[in-house]
Amino acid sequence: MPGKVNGHDAGPHTPVTPTGSGRWSVRMFGSVGEGYFSRDALPDRMLAARTVAIANALGAAAHESPAEPGSPDETAYERWVAVPPLATDLIAQLRGVSDDPVDLLEQAIDADLGRLEAVCQHPETRLRPETSVVLLSRTRRIAQDAITYLAAHTEDWQRRSVTGVFPRRLRAIHNDPDPDLYENQAAVQLVDHLITFLEWRRQKLEATSSILADLEELAGQLRDRPWRTGLRLARLVGEFANHLDLNDDVRRLLGRTREHRRRLGRLLTSRLYRDRRVSRRTEFSSDLRQTNMFIHHEDYRRVAALWRAWARVRREVGLHFSIAPRAFCNSYDQFVALLAARSLDTLGYQTTTADAPTTGGPGIYYTGPGDDTVVLRIRTDGSVEVNRNDRPLLVCVPLPHPLTANGAPDLLPFVDELDQTRTHADAPRVVVYPGTRQELQALPPRLRARADTVGNDLPGGPGIGLLPATPTEIDSVERITRALQWARIASDAAQYPPRVHCPEDLLGELAAAGERWLSATTDERHLALERPPTQAERMILRDRVARWRAQRVPPSRRRERHIAADALNEAVEAALVRLHRLAHCPVCGAELGSPRDFHPRSGTFVASCRRCHNEWGTRSCGSCGTNYPVIQTGNRQTVKGRSDATSRPGNEVLATPCWQAAVTAAYICPNCGKCGGSAVRSEPECQRCPDSDEWETRR
Repeated sequence: MPGKVNGHDAGPHTPVTPTGSGRWSVRMFGSVGEGYFSRDALPDRMLAARTVAIANALGAAAHESPAEPGSPDETAYERWVAVPPLATDLIAQLRGVSDDPVDLLEQAIDADLGRLEAVCQHPETRLRPETSVVLLSRTRRIAQDAITYLAAHTEDWQRRSVTGVFPRRLRAIHNDPDPDLYENQAAVQLVDHLITFLEWRRQKLEATSSILADLEELAGQLRDRPWRTGLRLARLVGEFANHLDLNDDVRRLLGRTREHRRRLGRLLTSRLYRDRRVSRRTEFSSDLRQTNMFIHHEDYRRVAALWRAWARVRREVGLHFSIAPRAFCNSYDQFVALLAARSLDTLGYQTTTADAPTTGGPGIYYTGPGDDTVVLRIRTDGSVEVNRNDRPLLVCVPLPHPLTANGAPDLLPFVDELDQTRTHADAPRVVVYPGTRQELQALPPRLRARADTVGNDLPGGPGIGLLPATPTEIDSVERITRALQWARIASDAAQYPPRVHCPEDLLGELAAAGERWLSATTDERHLALERPPTQAERMILRDRVARWRAQRVPPSRRRERHIAADALNEAVEAALVRLHRLAHCPVCGAELGSPRDFHPRSGTFVASCRRCHNEWGTRSCGSCGTNYPVIQTGNRQTVKGRSDATSRPGNEVLATPCWQAAVTAAYICPNCGKCGGSAVRSEPECQRCPDSDEWETRR
């Protein structure tokens, strides 16, 4: 419904953003809401700029032509999904750019910072004549109006005589050193400009160091994995393989930047900078005015060169990001859509669609392991939906609000509101927000786990997940992959073993004929399909149903029997589709070499992949009896007392392992939220188990 946001006309799904003063207002249906955005609610300027840059790259990639004439034509989708979801702008600058203005400025700071320090500590001044009343003994030059002043101020007389007046004080002229020179004004402002530049540079270097550290960690994981398991990680690292050797360079640059910032910090207490007589309001051109001091004085000449190097960076690179909040909101939607598309690629899904996804546009069809067909669609409200069979499989809701920037005070109310809306009926839904690993580590362990979850390990049952994602962390793709992996497998695993209604006079015959993969349920009305059949077993089933269909029955029952047989065949085919998807390794996507590698176990199953040697299957919760899917890879990691699922690739996690890494076979039930490890220990050792009931009561 149209309305007004901040006094301007706005259509549906328009983001509510602050004005320059931080105020917001919404008018709809005659009602008005207004308030102020807190400072922590606004995104970091550099984060906003990087997100907008990625969105701009996505828009350009969807409309540009292939880079090399004569090369195979890339589709718009292939160019779109190839855009890296990482802030690689600085990495590109580190690669052999001889005329990079940032590098040239840093070289100038190395060479000339000492000259700027000399100017700030011992500035040149000019002598300015000043008039004041001083004692006679200190008078060197008498002011022009000294006699007039003395005649009017008898208090400054010492004595009178017949010849005249002997003064005690006189109005005199003296010369004071004046530092308010054009050159000194430029030097003072240059200190402020360089501090701003170095802060900008430090943030970029730290973000780049984090990215390279993630890539280096992934590259290290490849050495400990079978090549088939590590193939996907190798492809991910391969996108940035020529950057992995830059980590030492980044650390060196970061150390140099911090040293420069420390030296400039000392200039804030220098003689020139502290002198309030030096104007800070003078506006300078990029090249400065050529004065005698800037030409002939060696210190000031080098300060002018340093100014020109800084001015070039400001002109060509830009140091102040002025990203409109609304632009960031729309760009973050595109960023989350890219993460979802890359997650589908991670899980082995491929598309033949040529067009890139657009907001409110047609869906992108994918085919994945087990002939699974899903559709990726960006809704008009910016949320990203993955569908299967015209039903939502996963919904990612971008929330461009830094929930963890201010810690628990801002996060707790939001989490409480989310948990009050939990429901078991809806498709998995995750809220994706801009949060960093450092912000998560600053939270208490339980709140940290709540701020990074797909919603399947919450006390009390499933709920809406929260996933941090930024362009500065490679984990962002893995987190969305974890959510998509859970959504696509949990729906099939929850219905294992799939059951189909079967006529009573056919049930016993089919159960006996398919004793290795079919069984009759306890209600004697359904067949349970416990594993994928071999081709021979499938043909036997079809033959038995066909013979039952062709049996002679009274004409009044013939049509009913034909319908029942056709319905049974259709139900079996639908159940086999789900089994076929479960029979594909969730880690590497390979199909089981033989249906007999799929082992049913009293309502659950275990399967092992001969390619990557991982096991997957379903477990039964000891508290509520719910079956849920798990993956056992043997790559358990513990981070500060919590088995951190996000420290592993997203396709290697289904149900969340117990926080106590020593309990390797325990998982958290997604239905009731109970940890399987709490049932095998007399006193729970992890931080989650002892107070899970208290945590749920607080909610």
